[in-house]
Amino acid sequence: MELNERAERLRADRRNLYAPLESEPIDLDALFDMMVRVLGTDYVMASRKHRAFMPNEYRTYILSHYRYNDLTLQMLARSLHQFTADMRDRHLRFHCENWIDYQNTGLDYRVRAERDRLWVTEARPGCPLRVGDCLLEIQHMTPERIRDYLRGTGFYASEPERELWGGYLRMARNALVQHRNGSEELMLLPHVPETKEQWPIGAKLLGDTVYLKLEHMDRSATEALLRDFTPAIGASRKLILDLRRNVGGDEDALNGLLPFLLDRETTLAELTDEKEYYVNCTATNCELRYRQLSDFLDTLTDTDERALVETERDFYLKNYGRGPVIRRAEPTPPLVFTPAAHAPERVVLLTDTFCEDEGERFVAMAQRCGSKVVTLGRPTMGTLDTFDNITVQLNSHMTISYPIAMTSDAYEGRGVLGKGLPVDRYVPWTTEELYRDVLLEKALAI
Repeated sequence: MELNERAERLRADRRNLYAPLESEPIDLDALFDMMVRVLGTDYVMASRKHRAFMPNEYRTYILSHYRYNDLTLQMLARSLHQFTADMRDRHLRFHCENWIDYQNTGLDYRVRAERDRLWVTEARPGCPLRVGDCLLEIQHMTPERIRDYLRGTGFYASEPERELWGGYLRMARNALVQHRNGSEELMLLPHVPETKEQWPIGAKLLGDTVYLKLEHMDRSATEALLRDFTPAIGASRKLILDLRRNVGGDEDALNGLLPFLLDRETTLAELTDEKEYYVNCTATNCELRYRQLSDFLDTLTDTDERALVETERDFYLKNYGRGPVIRRAEPTPPLVFTPAAHAPERVVLLTDTFCEDEGERFVAMAQRCGSKVVTLGRPTMGTLDTFDNITVQLNSHMTISYPIAMTSDAYEGRGVLGKGLPVDRYVPWTTEELYRDVLLEKALAI
């Protein structure tokens, strides 16, 4: 009798677990065919990612579980997340809305990888993990085994100190944690509702040095900061710009800092070094972009604005189905920057893997400012190769956003994807940074 009751409970649990896909069926073949087309054809880097493009593994996994009636929405969404992450492009994103038994979750801690463990580098109040704890196993697998299982493609990098484990940890349930006192505990990993991160901007004086913490590109916040600190920057011996965790934003937000970095008069065109780029003009991309531009055109009344949009729309009509097509960069505004009359002798940029998008673009500009500027830390994320995203609906609950344009450097094999912008003084990450700001100490000593 007890065995019958247990079997009935298992059957009931199974029905509850897999009911959502029965009550709201998904055409898995159509969903997967669209993913394969996007990642294998329409995504601008598709031809350069063939080694990571292994759709049959994911198709077999998803359809075999569906065939045996044990496919859950979590399994489906996580597989498509991983399929997308295999490309190692931060601009390529799969998204599943909070829906039925699938919930997008966040983390209230951050980790940094070594070969055999993940170290907790930050933890919010209330999180059971503490800075200095390390994760020896996740879901009963070591980090090294997980890398092998995912063919090393799931963390956007091949070097442990550059790996991004947040996405994987958001899907994991437990970990073997070694605490700072040496004790070990099999812990349920804390998951929190997905929330908007706070990316601070601030400044402080460190002796004869001005230190600016810049975690995002915000024009009004930066202008306010410069109003307060321009005299101090001008009188300082050294300026330190901390862009280690800059997530981008307004690409012009930090232009007010450029006069302090320059050792000569220069133009915005010289600093941005915009070149030709390539657009992947597949039939799908051209149809989608043409439709978007047409809808936008219907909202415009200004003659000049309409002419610009019509020219852009004609590009996709003319190049329909041609694949990669070269385009000239848009003209750069004729801005001239002059070195500040009062400026620090040395400018140090602190960079790390987590500097991306417009923050990374500013680092590239700063590196062209001249001999006063030195970059210290680790190479940036490597997000400058691809841009101009299109978002397509995979079904009523899932989308994928992918870039259709790439730089000429990336097209010719000289891109920064997976490598980032190099630094003048490389400092490898070690566990010392759990307890001391090693990079800031080194910057102050320059």
